[in-house]
Amino acid sequence: MSQNAVELGKYELVSRLAMGGMAELFLAREKGMAGLERLVVIKRILPHLSHQKSFVDMFLREARIAARLNHPNIVNIYDLNTSEGAYYIAMEYIHGTTVRELQVLAGETGSKFPLDVMVSIIDQAARGLHAAHELRDLDGKMLGVVHRDVSPHNLMCTPQGNVKLLDFGVAKATTGLEMTFSGNLKGKFAYMSPEQCHRSHLDRRSDIFSLGIIAWELCVGQRLFKRNTELEMLQAITNGDVARPSSMGRKMSIEIEDVIMKALSLDRERRFESAEEMRHALVDAAKAAGIEFGPDRLSSFVGQVAGKQLHERDTTMKNALERALTLHERRNLLHRTGSHTVEEIDTRVSGFEDPTKTIPSASMQSVVDSTPDHDKPDANTSLETVIDPGRVEHTASKSRAASSKSVSRSVVQNIESNPKHAIFGALLGALMAAAALGAWWYSKTLDKPETVLLGEPMTFGWAPTVTPEQLAEEAELVRGYLENALGRPVPMVVTKDYDDLRVRLMDGEIDYAMMPPYLYVTTKEEIPGLEPLAFKSFDGAPASDGMLLVRIEEPIRSLEDLEGKTFCFTDEKSTTGYILPRAHIRRQGFDPDTFIGSVHWSGNHIQVMKDLLDGKCSAAATYSGSFLSAESVGIKAGRLRTLESTGIVPQDVVVAMPRTKEADRKRLKEVLIAFDPEKHFGQKIVGKTQRMEAFLPATDEAYNDLREAIASESQKP
Repeated sequence: MSQNAVELGKYELVSRLAMGGMAELFLAREKGMAGLERLVVIKRILPHLSHQKSFVDMFLREARIAARLNHPNIVNIYDLNTSEGAYYIAMEYIHGTTVRELQVLAGETGSKFPLDVMVSIIDQAARGLHAAHELRDLDGKMLGVVHRDVSPHNLMCTPQGNVKLLDFGVAKATTGLEMTFSGNLKGKFAYMSPEQCHRSHLDRRSDIFSLGIIAWELCVGQRLFKRNTELEMLQAITNGDVARPSSMGRKMSIEIEDVIMKALSLDRERRFESAEEMRHALVDAAKAAGIEFGPDRLSSFVGQVAGKQLHERDTTMKNALERALTLHERRNLLHRTGSHTVEEIDTRVSGFEDPTKTIPSASMQSVVDSTPDHDKPDANTSLETVIDPGRVEHTASKSRAASSKSVSRSVVQNIESNPKHAIFGALLGALMAAAALGAWWYSKTLDKPETVLLGEPMTFGWAPTVTPEQLAEEAELVRGYLENALGRPVPMVVTKDYDDLRVRLMDGEIDYAMMPPYLYVTTKEEIPGLEPLAFKSFDGAPASDGMLLVRIEEPIRSLEDLEGKTFCFTDEKSTTGYILPRAHIRRQGFDPDTFIGSVHWSGNHIQVMKDLLDGKCSAAATYSGSFLSAESVGIKAGRLRTLESTGIVPQDVVVAMPRTKEADRKRLKEVLIAFDPEKHFGQKIVGKTQRMEAFLPATDEAYNDLREAIASESQKP
């Protein structure tokens, strides 16, 4: 047994590969009789979810579906068991490469997928899909399984030329208690069917559409539904924007092309009735065109394109049997996706970069909520992002052969009555941003064996003071530091808005949080035991100035010139983005309720400046830190000027809920105070927008002035 390994039943955990919303994934070694061993992948439900019946039921449902799928083109499930109250699944470790990785590697060398390779992949993938679709219960009744996440990331190719369908973590049996039509959006945007985008009832033809996308992309060498934004991507899918491969310069028989185009029919009634029907049509077309295909052809291509990577992984696997793996070795097990994810920090290939992220089941709500009186926040400002989350998984292609995603809740509100709203809600309900670790931090830790983190996660929430994508990226370094120092998993959740953070703290979903000042003060009133641990130091400053900004070219010289104008605010719970400017207006002798003509809700401090420059308002409320970091995120700060200073407030504060253990709070505070970016990361600050230089001991008394301002603002003249 290796020194750092941990026992889990009859398995020895070698290294953690990833952590998702419901489970952790480990590379493990199964110990058999007479010294026989084999490598497996363990998916273990997170300890803090093991007592939540809904999560356990979903986990078990996934396991039961997957365990019943016994087919050479589907990953094998070996075991379902419990250990110390936590369920886990043991599944096949497959030595190979994903189709997605093959795309990336081929793109780097300028290679194209030969048609015989495309047919070989789709042929075997369709066999696996058909087996899943035909799954029946013990009474012979069709279960109606729909995979719902068929993509290049979830098709594994072995060196022997075999194809394995992975990831039934989002599959559903339509005869179960929770139907496939559940309002939940699961899968990768670019590989969804039109009915998935519309949140309609799904059947096997949804998976056929996704398989058609893969076939099209392998033929053309480009992304079919890649667009500049996720909304445009979903619109392209639902509009049926599909060009024939031959029009994209690919020479192929019209019969093969017709098979692909039929699979991609916008109307599912026009698609193949089954994956087996599609497979037969493709095989017949290939034979008619004189194309020879099969495992041998695929094996040759895999060796040519990914032979080096597979050799390195094979060496890594042998090392895993002897000792704990270094981070560099663990990354060798991860498959290239071409996107900047935690696993992919150095690869972006023209033609195959992947802006979409794996969306097993994003627990996000539409922005179309009940914000009163004024315009609703913009679409791009109400997204919930999760980094190694306590609720959903964020990585693009988990690089283990037997990848299984978590299944958790997904709620999209107020979009039931309008199909266009459904598309928009689908985007908002499922969008999440993948975070990229700093390369320097990686280089410092490449040679350090990583201890398996098995302690109870310390879920850490962040209010979206800037865009969720930006905050997710910048918070990732802090998360890595905390996990390393605490020896515990630290899932980080960027909530959809300020109030969502408060609600989820009170609901018990989040235990620790980075809270803006006003949100802390008001939450403290509801939760007296809420404990401030440490202030975030922004560029060395423990406090910020509230600012009222205007465009430099506008003839606005004083506050009076803004009467009746539109103001850009961030959030009703924002200190500098709403509360202080209103209090400042009142101090100047005006009633903000009548002085402010209208409000444009921007959602965060970065967007509020963008909206001001875009002419959506005449003035914008933010804080000094956001203004100072504007240039670093592409905002032309030279076009903005400060009209008024609205007040001084402490920086954001890290808080702990009273239900947390005193020892955990004490330890977290110690680790935060010891935070030194230059020492740990070789840089003076962390984050372009957060600019975290240190954490300082926090006291509740520091907020007394703010409390007075809030009290004053609440008293109408």
